[in-house]
Amino acid sequence: MKSLSTIILFLFFIFPLFSNPFKSDISLVVIDAGHGGKDPGAVSGDIEEKDIVLNVSKYLFDALKDKVNCVLTRDRDEYLSLQERCDFANSQDFDVNGFPIFISIHVNAASSNLASGFEIYIKDDQKRLALLSSKTSNRLISIYAPYNNTIVNSYINSVNSHLASLVSSSISKTFPQYKNRGVKEGDLWVLNQTFMPSLLIEIGFITNEDDREKLTNINWQKKMADAIASAILNY
Repeated sequence: MKSLSTIILFLFFIFPLFSNPFKSDISLVVIDAGHGGKDPGAVSGDIEEKDIVLNVSKYLFDALKDKVNCVLTRDRDEYLSLQERCDFANSQDFDVNGFPIFISIHVNAASSNLASGFEIYIKDDQKRLALLSSKTSNRLISIYAPYNNTIVNSYINSVNSHLASLVSSSISKTFPQYKNRGVKEGDLWVLNQTFMPSLLIEIGFITNEDDREKLTNINWQKKMADAIASAILNY
């Protein structure tokens, strides 16, 4: 009996090494339009980041809603703290046969008006998410609890990299002349406090004249949203 107990205990600890909670499909997309309300984000004249990213986020929601469950952290011009956005994402219900992802949409700015193009941020590979913290929803706990925290973090890193690569390629395919600044690791609150695979997409520079013209064009906004949606649906 003691030998059997030892074997069971051994299997319990090695099981996470040979299993992957992210082998299934994406079952929820949390779409986060950055800034809002009293926080305009990056500004150029009377053009504000908060308005651009809300439009793109709504178009992304429309492109996905009939194919995968998705929610918006905000659907109007309202202020949400960074932690409120994360808490909203972490508390969402989702089909546990799949897994949730978090997509935050932003517009960039730089001191030089020559900076242009899009870039994608994922969390630092060395950053360990506190996946079983008091803020973790029961749904998330149900898929993460059987696993070693370090192992789940490594799986999340893998999903982040793959998803970011797909989004990057899709945007470049849609806008072949648009500068691709690559996928980067960042120590960003919404990437560190959402307990799921997460991307932050900077879709262009409001401080660059050519980018700004694109960012404020409704048809361009829809095409950007469709490019991101295509990558998500082809994960």
